Amino acid sequence: MVEKQPLQQTILALLLAWAFTAQLTYSGFAIYRQAHPERYVELPFNTDSFSTVIDKRAAGYPTLQKGDNILALNGVSFTGEEQLVAVQSTLHPGDTLAVTVARRTDHGIYRLTIPVKLHSQSGSWIELLGLSVILPISCLAVGFYIAFARPRDPLAWITLAMLASVGQIAGDVSWFISSPWREMLFLYHTLLGASWPLWLLLFGLYFPVPLPGWKKISWLNWILAAPYVVFGALAAYGYLRAGAHLRELGWLNSFIIKSEPFFTVLFSVYVGGFFALLGRKASMVQSPDAKRRLHLMSIGCSLALTPLLPVVFLNLPAWLETLCLSMVMFFPITMAYVIVVQRAMDIRMVVRSGVRYAVARQGIQFLRIALSTTLVLLALQLGRGFTEHWQGIVIMVVGVVLIASIGRLAKRTSRWMDRRFFREAYDAELILADLSGSVASIRDIRALLQIVTRRISGSLHVERIAVLLERGMHYEPAYALGFENPLPPLPRDATTIRILKQLRAPSKIYFEDPQSWIYGAPEDEQKILRSLHAQLLLPVSLNNRLVGMISLGPKKSELPYSQGDLQLLGAVASQTGLAIENAELTETIRNEIAQRERLDRELEIARDVQQHLFPQSLPQVKGIDLAGYCRPAEGVGGDYYDFLRLSCGCLGVAVGDVSGKGIAAALLMASLQASLRGQTIKPCETLAEMIQNVNHLVYDASADNKYATFFYAQYSPATRVLRYVNAGHNAPIVLRGEPADGCDILRLDQGGTVVGLFPHCIFDEGRVVLEPGDVVVAFTDGISEAMNSLDEEFEESRLLAAVREQNARSAADVISEVLARVDQFTAGARQHDDMTLVVLRVQ
Repeated sequence: MVEKQPLQQTILALLLAWAFTAQLTYSGFAIYRQAHPERYVELPFNTDSFSTVIDKRAAGYPTLQKGDNILALNGVSFTGEEQLVAVQSTLHPGDTLAVTVARRTDHGIYRLTIPVKLHSQSGSWIELLGLSVILPISCLAVGFYIAFARPRDPLAWITLAMLASVGQIAGDVSWFISSPWREMLFLYHTLLGASWPLWLLLFGLYFPVPLPGWKKISWLNWILAAPYVVFGALAAYGYLRAGAHLRELGWLNSFIIKSEPFFTVLFSVYVGGFFALLGRKASMVQSPDAKRRLHLMSIGCSLALTPLLPVVFLNLPAWLETLCLSMVMFFPITMAYVIVVQRAMDIRMVVRSGVRYAVARQGIQFLRIALSTTLVLLALQLGRGFTEHWQGIVIMVVGVVLIASIGRLAKRTSRWMDRRFFREAYDAELILADLSGSVASIRDIRALLQIVTRRISGSLHVERIAVLLERGMHYEPAYALGFENPLPPLPRDATTIRILKQLRAPSKIYFEDPQSWIYGAPEDEQKILRSLHAQLLLPVSLNNRLVGMISLGPKKSELPYSQGDLQLLGAVASQTGLAIENAELTETIRNEIAQRERLDRELEIARDVQQHLFPQSLPQVKGIDLAGYCRPAEGVGGDYYDFLRLSCGCLGVAVGDVSGKGIAAALLMASLQASLRGQTIKPCETLAEMIQNVNHLVYDASADNKYATFFYAQYSPATRVLRYVNAGHNAPIVLRGEPADGCDILRLDQGGTVVGLFPHCIFDEGRVVLEPGDVVVAFTDGISEAMNSLDEEFEESRLLAAVREQNARSAADVISEVLARVDQFTAGARQHDDMTLVVLRVQ
């Protein structure tokens, strides 16, 4: 895996040379032309890139018309852009240009003599420097910085291509540059300038991690790229032929004009897809840092790219178009800030440790290529002087042997350089890649520390490594490598701990130096560090908190730890701190999940117990059809209903609503039920007296701020008299009469205040004689106050309408219909109160 890196960096180096050479050439020519406008005359017409037909004439030349086909210039048949450059280079302001055109309107041939004038500057210096110099060069600088930092990361290559292509948004080709270098520049501009929406979409798909599930269908990348590959290839072909064969490209110009609407739509889809993907990933990630980076990326890219929409779809004034294009400067700034500064791709450490290494390695590769090329050219030169075939064969064999020898020498030189100068850079990505992979999968601290210590030991050849983590008032050994005896802990107030907190960086220990800070520590602490064979201490910190330290003994080579070692190990310690936090957080979450599961099990038990407090079977009472139902808003609730078959032959009906929610309300509800049933064993003279007793019992068993609304009634089948007491509850309703004739409504509201809030209360007893066909509906406010997403309440009117329409059906059917209408009304909106409904129908 590591062996592939030099090849990738060699490719990057060649691309860097090509890109910066092309861009500096473009930028330099643009600056020169802006600074010397007197050296260029203005042509009296403009054509499309691949057409000889005038698209628009320059201002002040009324003799030419849009649509004229240019046949010749100064009597020479018009062939392409190179001829235009030659004409412009020889003319001066005030000279005349003979233009022969075929007019589309009358099909006539006209030879027009037109005076030429000085070329006018197309824009300001600010526009030129911003769009043609600063933007493309900064895009290339940021892109190659990222690519050299992570040469094996496909996302880094996508980022490079995206930035380089965005830098070509405002660029243009120039035929004044001499051939053949001009064609190489044309290819650079054409392939990048037309494809930036594609790279933008691919970046959105893979940044900061691939879209979930996209790897399984990554073949779609080729379909997404196909239109731009075809368009780029055709455009490159057109520019290569437009110099002297412009008349052959009419079909290409027609194709580009006809396909413009398609690419406009494609532009909108790809750019819109980029922002949609960023938004989607921002809603998916859990890390606050990841969310912040994605939000910063979205805001910065919106500022940079949104102004391009009016440029693409509208015909803007020149100053406004310039302003919109200038906003693109936010794009490389955003990428540099989010990816480099905010470490969205975690490249800082790799760049710091690897740039010098990469430059040195590439220097060797370039030297190898240069020597090999020189040998080949020398062999060809020598071969021309020999007349015998065997002499040429000898030269070829010698050349091959020498080239192979140069290759072997380059490899040996690279290995020697790795060992002598760049060992830390050579091992940096090995350690960090292994550690990053471990952090993602390991949730056990000991296993994590084992991997970290073994990787450091294997890379830097350190025999003794100990990791001490904060545990209470001490930093205790959590893992040790190379020690036989148990290691002692360090107190939290130790001098070593204080020094590491202050430095926040690796600290070397010099026992041989009397001036070292170690001799300011107590002798016991010095003894502990000597037992660790400590030569380097790494603070393992997280959010300004020292969670532990890693003690490294001497290297086998006895060489001191270099500055590169300190940089690498500091990054390893930082990664370890993050990994430890993840492991501790995982353990905390695991404990919380276990606790939640225990609570859920206990809540389920409580729910089952409470459900058994409700009537498990309905009493059979002559002349009465009855039913009841309770739906808790949570696992358990505070609503209560009950049916009691009394010794006197009467039916007791109870409905209550306890204040509060959850377990506390459920316990008070159970107390209320027990109090009521206890009072029905030995009936009181009146219901008012019985409810007074219930109130007193509930008051004694509940907190000061707890109470319940309560309704209790007794029905006598012989007399059809319903006696009741309403203790602050929603008044039950008696519906009498046929719905077609208009039902009468009686409200059972006589009684008193709530139970359990005051120690002594007076209640009144009410009574009503029920008639055949009457329907009694008792409910809690969870029914009438059920709310939908618009905060509208269900209200009693809808409840009564549902009961009226079901008047002829059974009590159970009435309850089912009411609850169905409540569910339809709330439409899935979360409810915060229990729903209880009791229905009695006199037959």
